[in-house]
Amino acid sequence: MRFGTWISAVALSGFFVAASAHAQSLKLEGTDRPIDVTAEGGFELQQDSKRVIARGNAKAVQGDVTVMGDELIADYRIKDNGANEVYRVFVNGNVTIKSASETATGETAVYDFDKGVLVLEGKDISLINPEGSVTAHRALQYWANERVAVAEGAAMAEDSGKRRLYADKLIAFFKEDATAAKGSALNRGRGDISLLQGFGNVRMETAKEVVRGERGTYNVETGIANLDGNVKITQNNSQLAGGFAVVNVKGGTSRIYASAKDAGLQGVRENGRVSALIAPSAKEGNATPTPPAAKPAPAVSNKGKK
Repeated sequence: MRFGTWISAVALSGFFVAASAHAQSLKLEGTDRPIDVTAEGGFELQQDSKRVIARGNAKAVQGDVTVMGDELIADYRIKDNGANEVYRVFVNGNVTIKSASETATGETAVYDFDKGVLVLEGKDISLINPEGSVTAHRALQYWANERVAVAEGAAMAEDSGKRRLYADKLIAFFKEDATAAKGSALNRGRGDISLLQGFGNVRMETAKEVVRGERGTYNVETGIANLDGNVKITQNNSQLAGGFAVVNVKGGTSRIYASAKDAGLQGVRENGRVSALIAPSAKEGNATPTPPAAKPAPAVSNKGKK
């Protein structure tokens, strides 16, 4: 699952430098691609606070990247050479960030160029691309320099194979993309996810089973997931319970243990014994029971009858 590429959508340094009309076509420093900015409500330049605001269905487009919202705000500073430099951008209301293959939505967004941090907030945050999706109901943060993303509030990550990981908080760690390593701070964060961590009400869904626990990690490269704390594995109507589980998503096998120690691994705690509730298969459960064979009627003797 790839998440880093969409972040370039908010690389808008310079896009509010001299806005004074309904539409602008500006160039970013170091690139030949202009940024076109439009806003139905026009632009406001606050020179004292060094802030520019575009209001009313505001849209900024650079190449195949589009940023839209009810309001776009850019904070800038003046460099030693006299040029203006945007260091923080806000997008408020009905936020949509689109690239050629990815779309992110939320209620508000802010990007800090110095820290390389993007934060999307809202009740219904989503990030969708061909390799999967992430949804959250509080916040989605992306730390480009650290190559880490955090989704909070009933978070869910789904890959192209429809495998899902739910948690109160999900943390994704990215591999560095060698082709973008020499680029900006944003591009240096690009790369596929190598590890997912879940905290609180963790639930992993595959085609065959549902695994629940208090904490969990999923190694995308190996396909191995470890869940810790009051673990339950449900397949059809059968359930296994224990303190620690190892799920091989690629191999299609699951093992449950009393603790991480019993699995030969380190864990947060050691839980109780393993238990199992094995329900009959659908075939056995739906089979019509065979009635007992009828007993033969007792023989009637005519002896003594007239």
